[in-house]
Parts: sequence; structure tokens; C-alpha cells
Amino acid sequence: MVLERAIGKPLDRTDVNRESAARTAAHAEELHVRSYAHEWSYDLEIEIATPDGDVVFETQYHLRPGRAASEIGVVDPGEYDVRAVLDGERETVRRCRIDRTAGGTVVVEIGNGILSLTEGLRV
Repeated sequence: MVLERAIGKPLDRTDVNRESAARTAAHAEELHVRSYAHEWSYDLEIEIATPDGDVVFETQYHLRPGRAASEIGVVDPGEYDVRAVLDGERETVRRCRIDRTAGGTVVVEIGNGILSLTEGLRV
């Protein structure tokens, strides 16, 4: 699986650089996105908001088959409502505790058109 990272344009991702990989080792990501698809690419929108509804982070991914992406340092530790929308059609929302540990990582997984949003990255 290849890790991808944002470069500023919506729906445009490139392979992660070494600096980001080193930072990942220093502390866990706040958000980890992974595609298990073998043939299809998916568009994914992510929004992270406070329980009061204030959006603190939002991004879009174009995930190619077998790719992953992560975000580090995008939100302060705390409780957030995380919203994921797959191809503008399927949506899921979950309240998550986000911090700088593997257990405090939001994990969004895609495969066979299924969208999963869980808390806690298995290491």
C-alpha cells in the first residue's frame, strides 16, 4: 500500500515524502484514510468539526486503488464530529476522540463501495 499526502489542490494527492513519514513515527496521525479497492478510484470528502458545529478541518481526496493518505497536526486533541462522504453519495458521521496516539486516530476505509469510519489505528 502506498501512502498519499495533500498538496493543496482538492482531489489531488501525491506520494508522501520522507519528512512526513518521519513525523508519523514521532506521533500518530489524526486522520488515516485507506482504499482497499483493486480497480476503482474514489472521491472522498472529510470534514472535522467541534461538537458545536465549527468546522476545524476539511479536505478532499481522490484515492486510487490500494492507496492511503494521512494527516498530521491538523487538529488539536479533543472530541470532534467527523463526517466522511464517498463519491458525493454515501455519508457517515461519527463523534471521535482525536489525539496524538494510535488510539486517537480517525480511520476511514473504503472498499467495494463501502465506507467505514472508525476510531483507533491498529499498529
